[in-house]
Amino acid sequence: MTHAVNRLNLSSIIVGFLLAVTLFLQNTFTFTPLMRQLLLILVCLPFTLYAQADFKKNVVYGELAGAANFYSINIERSVAAGINVRFGIAAKPGELFLIPGLAYLKPIGDNEDRFIEIGAGLTNTIARKAAFKYDFSGYMNFGYRKEATEYNPIFWRVTFTPLLFRDPYPAAGFMGYLLPWFGVALGYGF
Repeated sequence: MTHAVNRLNLSSIIVGFLLAVTLFLQNTFTFTPLMRQLLLILVCLPFTLYAQADFKKNVVYGELAGAANFYSINIERSVAAGINVRFGIAAKPGELFLIPGLAYLKPIGDNEDRFIEIGAGLTNTIARKAAFKYDFSGYMNFGYRKEATEYNPIFWRVTFTPLLFRDPYPAAGFMGYLLPWFGVALGYGF
């Protein structure tokens, strides 16, 4: 399988997105110096994007744990070389979760369908309960994924997904919570 690699310089879009996420998170959450250094490293990473000519542009998948904290059904579309947009939905009694997100994919190894994923997004909660404390949370994805190809339409990924909860009633300057989390996804590309 020959995979032509087209290098596109879209790093300004990604860096701008990561800067916007960083500014949002700094204004919403209390960060330790180590967490600020990690965000700075992520923003300053050199990005080179690759075309995905042999891959399916759309993927539908189920995710356990991950951005919704328990399970979700998602659709993801490749909108540019190395850039995927995600929308997911999850529900439990009295609550509905809407999960938009954006991911950058960096190819690794000799297999041209394996990627490192770096992404971020929000988990918006719509709840019937009047006393629901967390109305939305942010999430980030750092993971390994196998893309669906023309020859194998199965998609899977494993991610470290830290969840960032905003507290709408902050006490003593404490604006939110960080929950180290993970996610496992399996789906079909079309």
